Amino acid sequence: MKTSILIAVLLLSLTNQGCSATVEERHVREQSLETAINWYKNGDLLSAEQHLQWLHRKGLGTDKSWALLGNIYFRQYRFKASESAYVQSLKLNSSDRNVWFNLALLNLRQTTNILMDARVELDTFDGELERLLNQLLKLQQARLNDAPEVPSNAPNASLSEPSGVASRAL
Repeated sequence: MKTSILIAVLLLSLTNQGCSATVEERHVREQSLETAINWYKNGDLLSAEQHLQWLHRKGLGTDKSWALLGNIYFRQYRFKASESAYVQSLKLNSSDRNVWFNLALLNLRQTTNILMDARVELDTFDGELERLLNQLLKLQQARLNDAPEVPSNAPNASLSEPSGVASRAL
């Protein structure tokens, strides 16, 4: 009988410690995400990125933290890393419409960049390619006039982020 009571008390104690750790982890997670969001909004992408990476290394990442990291990478033109972060976010919450939107926008941007590179490299760039590029730019609310001039010798020329088009916020 004493053994049963001792085991019950021990299990109750362990359960209580587990719950407090979960509450503490959730508090750290929420505060960390809030801090990263504030840095992101203030334009300190490096601090926000480093903080989110720390959070993810600790195993405290959420769909929102991965989505924010995707937005940071997107703004830094780190498209593969951005896509990976968005996919990780969707693994945790596949119904987040903003992340799906951002992932689609990312793919539009990559396609646009390929066409912009082709425009620089090809001797003639007209017809269907020009129409497709203009449609993609229109979809992203940009015009060729908004795009920076790219020297013909620039490797992997990229379209800068047009005004009015940004990934959706959290």
